[in-house]
Amino acid sequence: MPKGNLSFDVSWALAANGHIYAASDADQNDRVTGATSFANTTPTFILHNPSTSGKVCIPFYYQLAQTGSVAGGDIGIDTEVRATSAYASAGTSEGVTSLFLAPPTGFAAPTNSCLLYSGPTASAAAGRAIGHVTLAPDVSPAEGVINIYEWQAPTGLMLGPGSSLGVYTYAASTGPTWGWHFVWAEVPVAMLTRLRGMI
Repeated sequence: MPKGNLSFDVSWALAANGHIYAASDADQNDRVTGATSFANTTPTFILHNPSTSGKVCIPFYYQLAQTGSVAGGDIGIDTEVRATSAYASAGTSEGVTSLFLAPPTGFAAPTNSCLLYSGPTASAAAGRAIGHVTLAPDVSPAEGVINIYEWQAPTGLMLGPGSSLGVYTYAASTGPTWGWHFVWAEVPVAMLTRLRGMI
């Protein structure tokens, strides 16, 4: 709640409470490689909100930057959401950190509940597409080729407990390799319920 002349927009209020998170490779120079064809069971990434989380996940954006070996052809990048999480098994559970770094004494950033997996197995089902782009395969920006993709979430996208956001990347013969990161917020369901009561 605002006090005196001080007021926050929603994103600053979330940040001040440690509710904004980033995920990236646990090792600074690790990379993730996509597939050689599209299959709905082989996403490159899944942002998974477990059914027991008690949180609503609000994706902000993700960034993919081509690196390593040049992909074997034009690169497809598809983003989809599913009300029943696509996450089935395996993959690498990547590191997640609150963006309230080194909070001062008296502050405690909460632990993330939503999980980011690279290279997981997904259930064989179709979600709702909310993004698609085709990039030329090129790891060098010298020729002016766009080799970075930054997806921004549409206003209002919220992943309730048990839902997910999946990113599929693929190119013929040699899958694309990425430097990458994801950013999202997490809001306790109880907090969101109070907010809805104000509208």
